[in-house]
Amino acid sequence: MEKNINEVYFNLMEKKFLTRTMDKPTLIEYRVKDDLGTGMISRVILNKGLEFCICRDHTLNRELLNSELNEKRFIEINYCISGKGSIKLASEKNCINLEKGDLMFYRNDKLEKTERFSMELNNYTGVIIGLDGDELKKIFFPEREKEMLEEWDRSIESIFKGSTHFKVKAPSSIEWDIKDLLNYNYKFEDVTSLLLCQSKLMEIISKSLNYGINKRKEINLSKSDIEEIYKAKDILNNNIDEPPSIEELASLCSTNTYKLKKGFKELFNNTPYGYLRETRMHKGKYLLENTDMTISEIASSVGYTNPSKFSEAFKIKYNITPSECRKVNKNI
Repeated sequence: MEKNINEVYFNLMEKKFLTRTMDKPTLIEYRVKDDLGTGMISRVILNKGLEFCICRDHTLNRELLNSELNEKRFIEINYCISGKGSIKLASEKNCINLEKGDLMFYRNDKLEKTERFSMELNNYTGVIIGLDGDELKKIFFPEREKEMLEEWDRSIESIFKGSTHFKVKAPSSIEWDIKDLLNYNYKFEDVTSLLLCQSKLMEIISKSLNYGINKRKEINLSKSDIEEIYKAKDILNNNIDEPPSIEELASLCSTNTYKLKKGFKELFNNTPYGYLRETRMHKGKYLLENTDMTISEIASSVGYTNPSKFSEAFKIKYNITPSECRKVNKNI
């Protein structure tokens, strides 16, 4: 009988740390045992080998032995929405720290089976995607299964480079995709919403892996340069309707326009205003799908004085007009 590593993990967690509160075909809910901490977990099962879980407001300390979970082709993609978390390996001095906006890839098959690792979560909310390469191969074309699995292994190794983890700040496109993922009713009473959620999860997986591979390439920026670029990113995010000029942005971040443009290209593979345009489109799509704001109001809120210019940019980005996007979403 084949082993489902996600199933093994949750069975282990249920024995030690969690209490099951709901059991549906596509949704299993847990809460942290009262004497161990607080928080809820939603395990969303979209297909065999394709699932994710949402941790909400977790405060918990836990320790596990690596032999209980060791699996060659299993990795986790972890995105932190809020709160803080840390993972500590008994054999290493440094912790892996997680905070808002972090995207972390993690695996444990390179560790000794006797290795113990502990996890501490403080008001942690995040999305965790467990990927089992041996399960995912079932979606590959049968005649190319071996070739595609080898490509999968190469891609994963190019992210980890022999390490147990790799952590980066998530780009805005993945942040908005995560927000979309959180909006579904996971009981999936119709097949359309199930298929859409599956496609959204696959999109997040593919974007995350591609981003991780590209980010592993050497970045020629100092720590202070990186801090300045992330400060600029935050300024743009917080002033989406009235952003500063490129010169003003550089001045606010104590850098120059050359370093600012170079840093955005290396960290986000985009220009500062290319990044802003992407963020505007993601926010506009989110507001179309989740509010009753008019298209003119949405256009204004994301920095477009002319709604037709917003509609034009939206059509270029998503190959659908804002009105069509809203109609499609209301029919789901």
